[in-house]
Amino acid sequence: MWNAEKKVELLAPAGSMEALRAAVQNGCDAVYLGGSMFGARAFANNFDEEELIEAIAYAHVYGVRVFVTVNTLIREEEFDDCVAYVQFLYAHDVDAVIIQDLGLFSVLHERFPDMELHASTQMHIHNPQGIRFMEACGASRVVVPRETSIEEIREYAALGVDLEVFVQGALCVSYSGQCLMSALILHRSGNRGECAQNCRMRYQLEQQDGKETRRLAGKGEYLLSPKDMNTLQRVPELIEAGIASFKIEGRMKRPEYVALMVSLYRKAIDAYYEGQAFSYDEAVELQMKKIFNREFTQGHLFHNYGPQLMNPIRPNHIGVEIGTVVKVSRDKIGIRLSRALHQGDGIRILQDGRDIGFKVNFLYKNGLLVNHANAQDIVELDKTEEISKGSKVLKTSDTQQLRELQKSYEGFVRKLEIYGQFTMQIGKPAILEIMDLEGRTVCVRSESACEAARKTPLQEERIDAQLKKSRDTPFVFANISYHLDDQGILPIKEINQMRRIALSRMEEERKIWHKDRRIEMKPNVMLKEKTELPALCAIVHTEEQLNACLDEGIEMVFVESNKLYEAYADREHVFLRTPRVMKGVYSSSLSMIQETGGLSCKQDFVCDTSLNMINSHTAAFLFAHGAAGVTFSLESSFQDCIKIKECFRSQYGIDAPFLYTVYSRDELMLSEYCPINAVVCNSTTRHCGACRGSASYALVDMKKHRYPILCDDDCRTHILHYEIRNRIDEIQEAKKQGIRHFLCTFTVEDSHTCHDILKACRKQLQHA
Repeated sequence: MWNAEKKVELLAPAGSMEALRAAVQNGCDAVYLGGSMFGARAFANNFDEEELIEAIAYAHVYGVRVFVTVNTLIREEEFDDCVAYVQFLYAHDVDAVIIQDLGLFSVLHERFPDMELHASTQMHIHNPQGIRFMEACGASRVVVPRETSIEEIREYAALGVDLEVFVQGALCVSYSGQCLMSALILHRSGNRGECAQNCRMRYQLEQQDGKETRRLAGKGEYLLSPKDMNTLQRVPELIEAGIASFKIEGRMKRPEYVALMVSLYRKAIDAYYEGQAFSYDEAVELQMKKIFNREFTQGHLFHNYGPQLMNPIRPNHIGVEIGTVVKVSRDKIGIRLSRALHQGDGIRILQDGRDIGFKVNFLYKNGLLVNHANAQDIVELDKTEEISKGSKVLKTSDTQQLRELQKSYEGFVRKLEIYGQFTMQIGKPAILEIMDLEGRTVCVRSESACEAARKTPLQEERIDAQLKKSRDTPFVFANISYHLDDQGILPIKEINQMRRIALSRMEEERKIWHKDRRIEMKPNVMLKEKTELPALCAIVHTEEQLNACLDEGIEMVFVESNKLYEAYADREHVFLRTPRVMKGVYSSSLSMIQETGGLSCKQDFVCDTSLNMINSHTAAFLFAHGAAGVTFSLESSFQDCIKIKECFRSQYGIDAPFLYTVYSRDELMLSEYCPINAVVCNSTTRHCGACRGSASYALVDMKKHRYPILCDDDCRTHILHYEIRNRIDEIQEAKKQGIRHFLCTFTVEDSHTCHDILKACRKQLQHA
């Protein structure tokens, strides 16, 4: 658990070894990185095993902790390999692993008791119950969702569990771990590190009212694309809220980005603890914008909403405006600059709704080739495409900025203070003893004995000058004390050799932090037989759907709306489906839970698909904590589900009540942001009421696929699949394979459709 005298930890991303050096040299306290497997950024450079060993050693020398991301869902056939991979990390001194998969978390906590485990934001832990539950399961830290407010941070911090909070970088529009859009549309799972960023694509909002359908125009077409988080000017408030770790997003970003963000947050944090004010001014923001921005927001942390949160105009790096095209000739374009431009800079010209981007290889001023020009200058560039006068010019990369940032992590910029003592007595070997601030000591003796000087004895000043030549090492001497015979002498080359050996040994000493870690092999937990569930269960969103289910004799119907549940709570077969974002008190009777906090319930519960069960170990974890039934993840194929069920029976000797979804319009995203509000109201506040009328709404993508939008009682947005999941014809085969419980989820269906679907399911069950 992070302490460092209770100062906030600065946690930096490292997508490559160069980015790691950039983070460390610019002052981070910890880095998070991914190996070649099981990380949530499958398309980052990442680290192979040799690079991981090197990275851990390099960071540890500087007192920087290393967290490795194992924050994906683990399939049944991968599970043993994943545990072996974590054992490799454990053996090679990694400080913590960041975990999403509940089954993996449980196994790792049992097997590697000295390993620090962090609950990933992908676990969707967003309430005190979830934090307490994961702490009891062995989590030393919880990475809270980006949707968490500063007030909630204060509340959660009082629980005493380390909180890690995103303070800078890209935002997801959906709750992390709850987004299936990339997985179910493009077969690239965000829960498996392969997100295709569907949120950065074009959409239009469609309104349907009766028979009338129309497209509603907003300020732009990137309706699901958030701005980038930037809370640099709010650092004091964030520290005082009780956050343990400030997390900078960016494992896919270039090393220079990491260098800049770490250096700025380092200065702001240090200024706070030194009682100084950090100046967040135009120059600082310009540096941040030049390196990468989609415009900035302070996010849900500080209640930014609607246009404060989203950028519907552009989903990628904007850069900074540097001028306007003022003339166009046959082979040149003329630009009046509002900021400096250098040869080698990257620019983008906005031309009739499209981007023309290129690197400035040749820059002309007054007909002469120059390497830079200043604000108000008119410069010329070679014309490669048709460009119109009046077009805006943006700078997307700044060569001078990049060079300066690269210098910040070349060599050994960051220095560690050490203390030394040098003893020289005639007739004995000289002794150099060095000590770091954590108390590690290294002692080195000279090869030859000190002799009496025939002429000039060796002076303290000369020895001091030689010992302090530590430029090409991570160290700097804060002080060296001397105990010298007045007439002693020793060859300078031996003093230099003693220094080199001592500093090298100290570097090696600092690389290993965790010695004699335990590995424990425990037998599988014994699971009891579970109470049998009905063969067919249903989830409903409307009263019409609920009555259809009751008419069809469905014995277990889970109601999405709390208001609707309260109206039917006295009915025998009606149960509550608690919200996926749960901020209140859990039901005192059987319910369906959708998030980790619900696992702390004392009464029976059924686990929904959103708990992301894709292996038998996660199933065992859920059953062990009281689940009466567990629903397979929507990301699991039919064959995956059969394999999970068989492996579970093989390991635990029982047939557990798994639920298989046979009908659903799958939920792809869960968001605090509302595109209806954004387009219809353009409001910076919630609860606009636009969704409460007679009209229904949907997002339409570039392929004309239509994604229905549901808004719940708490003003959260649920985006549904454009296709219906219909696996009813798999019921008979599933029954043969031992799956006995099936689930239908109704969202936008009318009563007639519900009756038809349930009758079709009954027919299949009767013939199974």
